[in-house]
Amino acid sequence: MTPATRAAIIGLTAILIGLPIPSWAFFFLHVVPDGHADFRANYTAGYLLRTGKPLYNYDLELEVQNRSVSPEVVGAPFIHPAYEALLYVPLSLLSYLQAYWVWFAVNLMILVCVYRLLRPELSSLYAVASWVPAATFAAFLPIGAAIVQGQDSLLVLLLCSLAFNYFRDSEHLLIAGMCLGLAVFRFQIIVPIILCFLLWRRWRVVSGFLITSVGAAVASVAVAGFWPYVHTLLGLSVQPELAYLQPASRMPNIRGLIHSLGGGDWIVLAASLTLLGVGVLAGTRCDLQQQLSLAITTAALVSYHGFVHDLCTVFIPLVLLISKKQQTALVVAGICFLTPNLVAFVPNRSYIGVISVLVLFAFLVSTLRHWGTNPRFACGPELDHSELT
Repeated sequence: MTPATRAAIIGLTAILIGLPIPSWAFFFLHVVPDGHADFRANYTAGYLLRTGKPLYNYDLELEVQNRSVSPEVVGAPFIHPAYEALLYVPLSLLSYLQAYWVWFAVNLMILVCVYRLLRPELSSLYAVASWVPAATFAAFLPIGAAIVQGQDSLLVLLLCSLAFNYFRDSEHLLIAGMCLGLAVFRFQIIVPIILCFLLWRRWRVVSGFLITSVGAAVASVAVAGFWPYVHTLLGLSVQPELAYLQPASRMPNIRGLIHSLGGGDWIVLAASLTLLGVGVLAGTRCDLQQQLSLAITTAALVSYHGFVHDLCTVFIPLVLLISKKQQTALVVAGICFLTPNLVAFVPNRSYIGVISVLVLFAFLVSTLRHWGTNPRFACGPELDHSELT
């Protein structure tokens, strides 16, 4: 690694860590104490389950939040499958602020686990400075956004990192798929990922996914029923009381980009199917870790709904690029680390976050195709044909 590259990495890392600090400080000093963090919805879900009340009842959620969190005109409904709410039942025994800080600590412990899982790919950064591998987490804004909002996106990152780790050998593909299935509470991200593996005919991965995702669905129905959740999902776009949700034109995905340019849902569908098809074709002959990286990038683009913190999972393909120790890959990774920070300066144009994902997707697609035709850049072991039978 040249001195210029080393200096650029250190400088960019320091800048990316420092840029959002004023925003984080304001958030901790005002937004969190005032009860405006996203965690209020999860905290309320835990309370409702613990007290035996209906989970998907907007009026009841608003009442509980006004009483236990902070008075608001608009509530923050819980919109995830009910099995996830079980995580927050113990936290509901605490006050809102106490529960928030406990969950904050849990998220930090999750990051430590993710770091240990991805450390082999980050090891090349030790040549820059011993603190840089760990600092990459602080430099990636979606991770910080997930922590300060009290979101669950880091759980998805952890489960995807576990799958990435299990993909190091072909003996644990079922377990890797089970990890992905546990993350189905973010189904708008996980379903496109598993669809890619289905089209790649990774049957053991898909089987593992079905085991845990079906179990999660059964648990959710047992906890809160089926139709209340369906009614909540269908009502997201028509209930005025849910207007707090981010409009499509501000989402950092392909849907947000197209809507911001005046395009309609049919254009979004066509573009999403095209991106999915390109991603599947590009990853056909690659190893499992590269396939997961490409699937995560594709899912970040085609997900129907998303916020900046949902880009946490993109950290996995970024560490894969870092592990390549190639200048072009490092430049692409740098762009992907930098772009989400622009959202903080133009919050009404959050869709610009998709730019970095598009750059990453284009690089992976073009690189994987090149590796597929040039034996000097072997993409890794080909498909295990025993899986296809």
